[in-house]
Amino acid sequence: MEQKYFDEIHKRKADGLTIVYKALLILGCVVVCPILFIVGGQLGLPLAAGVIYGAYLLWRKLNREYEYIFTNGELDIDVIYGMQSRRRMITVSPRQVVTMGPASSLYETMQKDASIQKKLDFSDGNLENAYVLVVDSNQLKKLVLFSPTDHLVESMKFYLRERFIER
Repeated sequence: MEQKYFDEIHKRKADGLTIVYKALLILGCVVVCPILFIVGGQLGLPLAAGVIYGAYLLWRKLNREYEYIFTNGELDIDVIYGMQSRRRMITVSPRQVVTMGPASSLYETMQKDASIQKKLDFSDGNLENAYVLVVDSNQLKKLVLFSPTDHLVESMKFYLRERFIER
């Protein structure tokens, strides 16, 4: 059988909460730095620089990308923070998948399903192009929302067969 491997990266669009966090970071720096200059004396400048550097690191952490890695039917989803640090979020093998389909037809019903214990959102923020995976791993049912390209969808469809729901 032919070996299949490819990966794709999807940048997460900033939602309202992310924008609020970024605004609070800026506001916090604007308020805290002058106070450190006044109260800190000679340590005011290094402390203010530390606050600005910490805000910069947090700012970068708020920028997320998701990488979907497909290897012979197995899907790995990694999160990349600030184009720098990577963390494996989930690995899904075809035998763990209960069902997969477009979010437009499955997401509302699956969110109300009481048997699903964990909901994971690895999408780019656009539900129109997103897909839902229901995964059963270690007696824990998970709802995974992600935004694959057509190439990834077709490849997964081959491995999932009747568990894949068309639009």
